[in-house]
Amino acid sequence: MLTHKIAALTRAAFFLPLLMLVSACSNETDQKTGFAFITNQLANNVSIIDLEKRQVVNTIKAGASPAGIALSGDGRWLFVSNPDSQDISVISTHTFELHRHIAVGAGPVGIASNYDGSEVYVSDWYQHIVTVIDSHSGTTGHQIRVGESPAGVVVDNQAQRIYVANRDDNSLSIIDQHTYEVLHTVSTGNAPFGLALSHDGKWLFSVNVQDNSVSMIDSQTARIIDEFAVGEWPYCAVVSPDNTRLYVTNQYDDSISVIDLIHRQVIDEIYVGATPEGIDVTADGRHVYVANWADGTVSIIDTELHEVIDTIETGEGSRAFGRFITR
Repeated sequence: MLTHKIAALTRAAFFLPLLMLVSACSNETDQKTGFAFITNQLANNVSIIDLEKRQVVNTIKAGASPAGIALSGDGRWLFVSNPDSQDISVISTHTFELHRHIAVGAGPVGIASNYDGSEVYVSDWYQHIVTVIDSHSGTTGHQIRVGESPAGVVVDNQAQRIYVANRDDNSLSIIDQHTYEVLHTVSTGNAPFGLALSHDGKWLFSVNVQDNSVSMIDSQTARIIDEFAVGEWPYCAVVSPDNTRLYVTNQYDDSISVIDLIHRQVIDEIYVGATPEGIDVTADGRHVYVANWADGTVSIIDTELHEVIDTIETGEGSRAFGRFITR
């Protein structure tokens, strides 16, 4: 099938032997407007979408093959992992200016930060660690040993925990945000990649690529409390602001699975662009944005209608693996 061929290209693009400044707008942006930031892995840049206008309003040069993306909790800083240049980009969301590049290890993939963006946590696919970065000084600090091939990273700043999906260990690591110690290692489904956290921090969701499933984990007991069958080759997920829905990208099916978290069941499948990867939701929960890798587009889903209401052209290899919409 064509989708299988496209998805194969997706995997190839990510695993390019981790080989492979247009000036940005320097004026202060209108912070009343929300933005979505989309990494375009094959174009080496980040598209900035104005949520109100539903159009790309700027493009920022990143490092080589940008993949992971994260916004600080206060929304002031954007962080991008660049696997092929083995660094991260630090970008101001107020000026759309590239602030600096910070060198990291051989295989940066997932990325997240603390609330004010002073600390950034980057998973290294090849070194099996999470690196803690001081974004102000541009220096690397602790290196936390986790499982094999860590990918997705999410942070609960209130509970002071870092969660990391270890794809080739079929597990996730729960890390203390202050001591950097691994508190728990939880077995998941087969090949966990993306992670999602409920907004109250109670539930953690592991997207299991090779099981076509999502594991629902109680963050307090570190135990799986439910499993959901989703589409083929799932990748990422996001929880609605009211904690009632989970949206999951299915790469091979070109679709989004919608899970009702109150009744704990899959209630819909919404078709989007080719090879959907990154996914995020607006602060009001009304719209879900999906980055489609093979199309170089972003699909906008109306969460009440459960249908795509707009498609925006972004750039080659739109990936946006992580949190990318300002709150």
